[in-house]
Amino acid sequence: MSLFDLFRKDKAADLMAFLKEGMPGGKEGPDVRKGQESMQDIQAGIEVEEAGGGLAPELEEAAVLYANGKLGDAAALLNRYLLDNPDNRDPQPWYMLFDLYEVSGQLEPFEDAAVDFAVKFERSPPTWAPRAQTDRKESAALPNMGFGASFGLADRERLKRFLLEAADKEAVRVEVTRTPVPDAEYTRAILDCLVKLQEKGKAIRLVGGANLIGHLNRLREESNLSEPGWLLLLTLLQLTGEESQFEDAAVDYAVRFEVSPPSYTPPRMPREGDVLSTHGLAPSGLTFPMQGVVGASGDAQIARLRQFAEDKPQVEVDLSRVSRIEFASVGLLLDTLISLSEGGHKLLFKEGNELVNVLLNLIGAGQYAMILGRTRV
Repeated sequence: MSLFDLFRKDKAADLMAFLKEGMPGGKEGPDVRKGQESMQDIQAGIEVEEAGGGLAPELEEAAVLYANGKLGDAAALLNRYLLDNPDNRDPQPWYMLFDLYEVSGQLEPFEDAAVDFAVKFERSPPTWAPRAQTDRKESAALPNMGFGASFGLADRERLKRFLLEAADKEAVRVEVTRTPVPDAEYTRAILDCLVKLQEKGKAIRLVGGANLIGHLNRLREESNLSEPGWLLLLTLLQLTGEESQFEDAAVDYAVRFEVSPPSYTPPRMPREGDVLSTHGLAPSGLTFPMQGVVGASGDAQIARLRQFAEDKPQVEVDLSRVSRIEFASVGLLLDTLISLSEGGHKLLFKEGNELVNVLLNLIGAGQYAMILGRTRV
């Protein structure tokens, strides 16, 4: 069964089973309610009523396409849904489309949709207020190497050009979202690329790291992971800031190959003024801000959220500057929410765009955190 099959209309149960496979189960957290409740409501223990009614499968599919970076496909699906359902008075699919247009900087389609919205609902449409276009800007600003399903002659040439382009850059982008379990040659190519970048002191924005780590961990559990595969796994865990997982894997590696365990080195963090800078988004009080594409920095934002929340009874996660959450990272995000919830921490996600909120609800995040809708003007 492919991942995309999980999002067909008759596969909702399979989707949830897939996302929660191997994760702690049976714990009930607060249900989802879209509104403007404050963290004081959570502290007071107010019960939250479950949102009634399910979301149309087409809208769930659009959210997943968007999470996978397929903005054009998601927009086409949303437009088709609106055309096929002219009597539907629910504004949510319209808000999903507005937010998609804002994130991708498509002012003209936004304005066209705004006119249709005003006619249909007889009220003012949302105003154009783009808040996060980091995905597009970073992709253009950083040297990028995408490792796909295979690694052939053309890919070797792309890798050579990428390393040359990266030579005088402070930061680079490496994507492994679509990389399956690599064969020996492919494993060595990815490992060699990452090691060279680390040796040259580059800040690496790793996209889809959790996806490839999952593939390699499965081979590790089956005792079928080669030594280059072990080294690649350890490198990926280091780049994603997963220190505890790194230490466990390092001990297993040392026992298996009868060597001293490698030491964990924290990944290089962005400098002030760098494309990867988080200037102005430092955590404050109980608020943890996230930005850009969550997962595109090697899932580091999710790791930092876990660390930030560990000594706090409740945390407000500000998603106002998040353009999207990568689908490759939803498993790690859900695992983090489950862990924090079981530890007694209460989380509130606020100001996320409609596509991000639909994805959070779809993966079951609402069982472990409150999700509040975006404030619109």
